[in-house]
Amino acid sequence: MTIRSVTAAVALALGAVACGGEGITSTGDDPIVLVHHGYDGEPRIMYVGRLVYDSASRCLHFAFESGSRRAPVWPRGTEPVRRGGRRGVNVPGFGDLLEGDRFGTGGGGDAGRAPKGLPASCVPKGGIIVLNEEIERRK
Repeated sequence: MTIRSVTAAVALALGAVACGGEGITSTGDDPIVLVHHGYDGEPRIMYVGRLVYDSASRCLHFAFESGSRRAPVWPRGTEPVRRGGRRGVNVPGFGDLLEGDRFGTGGGGDAGRAPKGLPASCVPKGGIIVLNEEIERRK
């Protein structure tokens, strides 16, 4: 391994740790929405998936095309919404994303621990995924 690749790996790891900023909070009760405070948007990786609702936990999940799921942690100011019997989020500067919607977004890995007191299935085995405000609808 070269010094350059070690440096890049360390920078990515530090960036992932820094994502936590001021931490993660939850808002709403159906759906429960996780929100990050202070995420700097790095490292940027493009994710494509679908927003799904987990009725057992009343939480939203990001479902990858492979079928695996993670708990999305949305940008500051994101609020839970219900429209036409569907649950979702309203992301500042973007608008509404509802369960079943397919979208792409940039983001990073783990932003720290989810708030205590969430239902166990709110954070799937895949963990959490930090999303930034650059969201694009997909068909």
